Amino acid sequence: MKKIGIAINNTKDIDNKILNFIIDKFQNNFDLEEIKIFSSFETDKQEFDSDMDLLVVLGGDGTLLNVAREVCNKTIVPIFGINIGNLGFLSSIEISDIDEAIEKIKEGKFKIDNRMLLHCHYDEDKSIRIDNAFNDIVVARGTLSRMVKFQVFVDNKLYSTFKGDGLIVATPTGSTAYSFSAGGPFIYPNLDLITLTPICPHTRSMHTIVLSGNSTIEIIPENGEDEIYLTIDGQKATKIKEATPIKVRRAKKHVQLLLFDDYDYFNVLRAKILNSSNE
Repeated sequence: MKKIGIAINNTKDIDNKILNFIIDKFQNNFDLEEIKIFSSFETDKQEFDSDMDLLVVLGGDGTLLNVAREVCNKTIVPIFGINIGNLGFLSSIEISDIDEAIEKIKEGKFKIDNRMLLHCHYDEDKSIRIDNAFNDIVVARGTLSRMVKFQVFVDNKLYSTFKGDGLIVATPTGSTAYSFSAGGPFIYPNLDLITLTPICPHTRSMHTIVLSGNSTIEIIPENGEDEIYLTIDGQKATKIKEATPIKVRRAKKHVQLLLFDDYDYFNVLRAKILNSSNE
């Protein structure tokens, strides 16, 4: 390992104590030629070397989502998430486990897990907008708006027409996030699947469905003069005009997560999602 990047959520490390602690750990254990440091909030402005060996992300799930989504547009690099936030479901480790983690990296006791991204595009005012999502793409009503009428097509075939608060299109990684809260199923993270989950449907004409990763979904929302928003990973929200067709499919690119050989998805699921839901 010669070149690494470190993306830090500065709001969780105002005095840089955590950042300097992690820098020392890597410098003392690897013969590094370069460590590139940047704010997780400025990932879209960064250039990434194609020969970068590892990208360390210091923050919580929101930080990792933002960094992973932006980095995949520029290069493919394994992401090593170190949780210094709250939930940390997507992180490789808690920061208290850094010494053990570094030993595993030195011994090669890790794997690279490829995670699906979703590609979303829509043509509004003849200006095509394109976004990638790591967790989910949500089309929903504004806070004070009425229910939205949705037409949902799968591979050019009408699946459902329904009224409700919104619709979630999720990756397997995102199946534990908003989709789960809305009643969607857990999907094992390395599967090639897409889920559609309605938010508070007014009728039973729309049910959660699990689709092939090769599917193309088209969503046409209608809400009169009321507001409709498209949100990417719960972070990037855009107001959408009524009857704007929104197309979603699997992205050609993917996110690489560094996970250790003893990583237990079900243990993390119980500890971070299921048990915390019962508290």
